[in-house]
This record gives sequence, structure tokens and C-alpha cells, in this order.
Amino acid sequence: MKHRATRRQSGLSIIELMIALLLGLLLMGGVMQVFLSSRQTYQTNSALSQVQESGRFALDFLAYDLKNAGYRGDCLFPLYDPTPSTLTKDERYVLGTGIEGWNDTGENSIPAWLNDVYTTSRRAGTDVVLLKHAAGATGITLSNSIGANTDRLATTAATGQTPGSLLIISDTAGCQLFINQSAANAATLTTQQVINRAYAQTAVISNFQSSLYYIGQSSVAAGLPALRRVRYLATTDAQPLIVDEELVSGIQDLQIQYAVGDSNGQITGEYRDAQLITDWQAVISAQINLIAVSRDTQAVSPDQQLTFRGNTVTLANGRLGQVFNQTVSIRNHLP
Repeated sequence: MKHRATRRQSGLSIIELMIALLLGLLLMGGVMQVFLSSRQTYQTNSALSQVQESGRFALDFLAYDLKNAGYRGDCLFPLYDPTPSTLTKDERYVLGTGIEGWNDTGENSIPAWLNDVYTTSRRAGTDVVLLKHAAGATGITLSNSIGANTDRLATTAATGQTPGSLLIISDTAGCQLFINQSAANAATLTTQQVINRAYAQTAVISNFQSSLYYIGQSSVAAGLPALRRVRYLATTDAQPLIVDEELVSGIQDLQIQYAVGDSNGQITGEYRDAQLITDWQAVISAQINLIAVSRDTQAVSPDQQLTFRGNTVTLANGRLGQVFNQTVSIRNHLP
């Protein structure tokens, strides 16, 4: 009797192979989904950290100068001497007013010195603010008291100042802005015009800071707006020296409202836009409102919408954004 030999199957059948391929595809799809989800989460978190960092830095820069606006060293009362006669007499170099703003719209006239920034460099629809104050004592000590109409201030040591430095000499009776003419780090300050009254040896010498904040184009990140600052310095022949610098990239909008106070330091009325302020010396508080956006694009989809001062703002290119607000008291305008 013959027995037919049975063949033993080896390998996979076509059905088993198809099932294996299907399972592999499903597994690979799951892995890809996890990867894409993790990548999107990373992009969103990275964009969020950029936004929060930019927003906090921008508020810090603005709030610091707002708090110090109008500070004149030891000059506690509004008794001060005017801008050096040969220096351009405009808002940039006037000690009396520590703050002045210009609104995004509604301004009837723009000073000539501000025209380039306001009409060319500034991002349309954003506010501009000028802040001035004594930027801390220099540590310079006079070697003796000085009389009226002098142009030389002898000091006890090298001053650390450079020619053209804008400085304030102050005591409790008044203060004066002057331009240093001495060589770098000399032991004497020579003024561009005379000091017009006597000061005791204890008078304080401070640096003068005049800064304009605005929203312009970033110089380090193409296509991204930024908070910028223009610092107004001077040359030895009393000509304005202008330094425009980027502070924080990713700041898309800046709106500032101001509150006027009475003689007791109480706010009268509501916060108003800059064009509605008629007496800047009476401003005692400011509200900062800004939008910070991420440097990274495609961080969110669809494009994010924010509510900013009652309006809906759509952020382009999938950027992530956040609204930041802070209210600041202008200390040196308070009674």
C-alpha cells in the first residue's frame, strides 16, 4: 500500500503576510501620530515661552522708565533751570516734563524731531512715549562748592564721563542740565554753558536719560515687529546724538493710556489716550497694553485670535500671541 507523502508548509501564506503588513502599518501610523503630536506640543510650548519672555521683558523696560519719569536727582520740587541754550529746545531735552506720549491716531501735530520715527519707522496703529529722568547718581563728588556763572566743576577723582555726556547737577533748591566738555575720565567737569547759580559741595551729579519707546521692525528677526528705544544723547557742540536700538523682538502692538491726578495724588477721571492729555506734568499713572507674538510660525492652527482693548486681532502665519497689561504709578509726579 502506497502512502502519499504530505508536504509541510514553510513560510507565510499571502493572507498572513497581508495581515502582518497591515499590523505594521497600523503600528507605524501610531508612532507617527505620537511623533507629530509631540512635535506640535514642543512647538507650541516653545512659542509660549518666547511670548511670555518677550512680554515680561517689554513690560519691565517700559515700567522702569515710567516709574522714574520726571526724577531730577535731589531737585525735589519743580524748581529747575532750562535746557542748555545751544541744545535743541524740544521735548527731548526739557527737564520739567518727564513724560509725553503720542497716540496711534488722532494726533493733530507731530514735533519735527519725532516725524521720522512716527511716520516712517513706527508700526502703524501703535503708540509712542517719551520718558526722561535722571538715571542714577554718577558717584561724582565735587571737591568744593561752586559759584554762579562758572563753567568748571572740580571733582575729587576721575569722573568716568565722556565728552558730550548729558548730566544734571541738583540740590533741594533746584537743578540744571548741562553738557560735559572735558576729556574722557578727566578730574574736572567742564560745562558747555555756565552753571547759572551756586551749588554746595554736596550737590548730586546724575546722568540724564531721554528715551523714546515705539514699535518698529526687528533688526534681528526678519518680518517680526519689536519694541525699540531711541536714546537722545548729545555731542560736545550741543547737537542731538541719536541711538536707535532694539529691546525686545516679537512685540506687535503698544497702547498706553494716561491718568491725571489732583494735588492729593488722586486720579481725576478715567485713563485717556495721549491726544486727550493737555497737561503732562499732571499725569500720575499710565496703563501699558501690549501684544507679544512668538518668533516661530505655525505654532498654532488655525490662526489665533486675541481680544485687545475691545477689538479682535488675528495673528498671522500661525504665530502664538498673548496680551500683557500693567498699570504704573509715575512716582515723581505724585505729591
